[in-house]
Amino acid sequence: MKIKVSDRSYDAVLSLPPAERKKPLKPSIFFRTLLKVLSSADLKATHFQYRTIGMERLKKDEPCLILMNHSSFIDLKIASTLLYPRPFNIVCTSDGFVGKEWLMRHLGCIPTQKFVPDLGLVRDRLGAVRDLHSSVLMYPEASYSFDGTATPLPDSIGKCVKMLGVPVVMIRTYGAFARDPLYNGLQLRQVDVSADMTYLLSPEEISDYSVSEINSLLAEHSSFDNFRWQQ
Repeated sequence: MKIKVSDRSYDAVLSLPPAERKKPLKPSIFFRTLLKVLSSADLKATHFQYRTIGMERLKKDEPCLILMNHSSFIDLKIASTLLYPRPFNIVCTSDGFVGKEWLMRHLGCIPTQKFVPDLGLVRDRLGAVRDLHSSVLMYPEASYSFDGTATPLPDSIGKCVKMLGVPVVMIRTYGAFARDPLYNGLQLRQVDVSADMTYLLSPEEISDYSVSEINSLLAEHSSFDNFRWQQ
């Protein structure tokens, strides 16, 4: 069966106005605390522990770029606990805003479309660190891990680091995938979860390194294999 689409209807689709782009909001201490409190029960159930590596190099009020591997929904709960009370904006997919835009914006979320160029996101990230003096949390894999191993990072991540010019912090989790793998139908498992938070790059190092060198460093530190960890 063939479906005929008129030229007029096709032109109408192409001429739809772009969605309105709103500047990101700096999350207030109320919403930062709320997110941390709501995260505490799940982290307690996983006997969550963490260690910090080199984080004394990051000033208390200094914005940074936080990169985190993405395994399950507990990732945000971990980040909200480790980073508290530091303000941070969260890069997330725009479909997460449907029906709850007000809440998402006040939590500091920055919407974007996955796997396509987004110049608005570039401006929003710059605005967050320069105008709001807020850090930016990104999951550079852009989706949950499907098989418990790392997804190759996009080459553009090094350019993003260069453009922002702020310290880079890496959060790497252990056990988050085993607790709630994507294929598990949201059935939580009894698994202990932990994390490392590492100061990875200073602004001076970012200036000295090339984009390819930054990409190589990030790929090295973001690599993980949850099945090897479980074994």
